[in-house]
Amino acid sequence: MSVIRPKDGDRLLWIRFSWFGDVLQSAASAREFKKYFPNIHLTFLTRTEYSPILKNQPYLDEVLTWDIKKRPWDFFKTLRSIRGRYQWIISMERGGAAALLSLFSKAPIRFGYNRCLQFTYTTTHWEYLDKMRMDLNNRPEPALFATSEDIDKAAFLLKGLPQQRLFAAIGAGRPKKLWPVPHWIEFLRPLLAEGWGVVLNGHGPKEMEAAQAIESALQNSAVLNLVGQTPFPLMAAVAKSCSFGIGNDTGPLHLATLVGTPTLGFFGVTDSWGPRYRTPWFRELCVSCPQAGCNNHDCPLDCLADITPEQALMSFHEMTQALLP
Repeated sequence: MSVIRPKDGDRLLWIRFSWFGDVLQSAASAREFKKYFPNIHLTFLTRTEYSPILKNQPYLDEVLTWDIKKRPWDFFKTLRSIRGRYQWIISMERGGAAALLSLFSKAPIRFGYNRCLQFTYTTTHWEYLDKMRMDLNNRPEPALFATSEDIDKAAFLLKGLPQQRLFAAIGAGRPKKLWPVPHWIEFLRPLLAEGWGVVLNGHGPKEMEAAQAIESALQNSAVLNLVGQTPFPLMAAVAKSCSFGIGNDTGPLHLATLVGTPTLGFFGVTDSWGPRYRTPWFRELCVSCPQAGCNNHDCPLDCLADITPEQALMSFHEMTQALLP
């Protein structure tokens, strides 16, 4: 296939539905693509709950939504909304629904991957990007932005905390990616003694339970529990307003990294390379298990527990000394 390039005015549909952190990283990749072709019209198709934060991103001209999990029967409604409107489709969603949307969209140029339905695409997106010599995975600068209104709301929420604030992403979508609550408590206790404020972040009932356990154990007014209380756009502003971010491989950790906050991530069953944590202000603390990064979420080992609070504290101090003024 000869290398073709978008022309000024071409309309491109970018697709990613699954996992909050992956959607944010996909949006960052779309931003990198638009740097090469600033005069295209770039639309992002995603799940409904991710729309508010994506609509705040200045490089996206339009955001379309499909509540694919709760309303899968809206496939034809979604297809009607895109059919015949785009010259290009880049899908970073590997599911069959994205592949079929691409096939029937009437877009002449379609890039993506699906193991069983690869015929629906012109070629894979990585083959095309390699031919174009384009690397969309690097994050040399912040790629996620918060509105001034949300920044003001975040300032109000955080006004009672010290100026040095830690954005703590305590949750994760899968149990194997969770750093144990007792580890969090022993890690945060000395930081509070050093004068740091701590902002607990996440969403969902299990994360609320973990946050309450941490808050109860620490009994410190410099701990602010925002789990389940910040919509995604406001969470971005909170992360941007913090001095440092730390946590498990989870959506809010992606968010903190992408807004430009210096961030330290804990990795065991996953690694940082695949999810594209590739900013100059990001560091990882990985378990010593020889199978680290195996993506085996059924493994009987609780490998992330091997990262001790002392190790985390040492990495934190090394990183803050190197990156913070």
